[in-house]
Amino acid sequence: MTKSVTTILFLFSCCHHTLQLNPLPDFIHPCDDHSDECLTKATLDAIPGVVKGIPEAGIPPLDPLYLDRNITMELPGNVKLTFHNGKLTGLSTCIPNKVSSIREKRTFVFDIRCNFTIKGHYSIVGRILLFNLNTDGHAKIKIWNQHIHLEVLEKVVMNEKGEGHYKINSYKYNADYGTDLKMNLTNLFRGSPEISENVLNVLNSNSQLVAQEFGGPILNYAIDYAMNVTQHFFDTYTYDQISHVPLTEDFFEDN
Repeated sequence: MTKSVTTILFLFSCCHHTLQLNPLPDFIHPCDDHSDECLTKATLDAIPGVVKGIPEAGIPPLDPLYLDRNITMELPGNVKLTFHNGKLTGLSTCIPNKVSSIREKRTFVFDIRCNFTIKGHYSIVGRILLFNLNTDGHAKIKIWNQHIHLEVLEKVVMNEKGEGHYKINSYKYNADYGTDLKMNLTNLFRGSPEISENVLNVLNSNSQLVAQEFGGPILNYAIDYAMNVTQHFFDTYTYDQISHVPLTEDFFEDN
């Protein structure tokens, strides 16, 4: 896109605030700059409202988040644990420690901590200690103080109306899987709660390994889902609605 065309489209977008635009939810507080302080506070203010859903924008509630796929993890000793009909709660607990903008890279960086609970039905096959396992039951897993470092690469796309909208080009994350994890699996050994407790103690004593093997696929699902919802939010509201930072040409991308 040439500079002259970009300028014309940008000026047009500034003058094209029509009644057709969806009103911005009152919990979204646009920043006048890209300072860490403003971005962090705006994210903190937005999370509770976005997680509850924005029906007028077609955005569903995110807490709880129902998993529409099975999650399988491999544990030491060739043990396979599969999670079925999972439900993740805790996105509403997420607190941003810091949100930053690397403007020259068009990247926003989120450092967030959350407490998660995952519930569902499990099945397990394999051998732990001296015991062969081939059973199923109910599962509950709690992860405390999970740290997530998320980097989102974005640009602004001008539509046919001359309105600028954010577009997520790519994203990546890493996580430390929390300061503690507690797993509870019912019915590990039918009629033998003592053996069940011993096996659970083994699993919980390797909480970081369990969290990495099990939490990784679930966190992948949750972040992919959240990014799809975020893109839908960007498609619904214009750049001028959600940001008061003047655009520069390097933020634009041809449609």
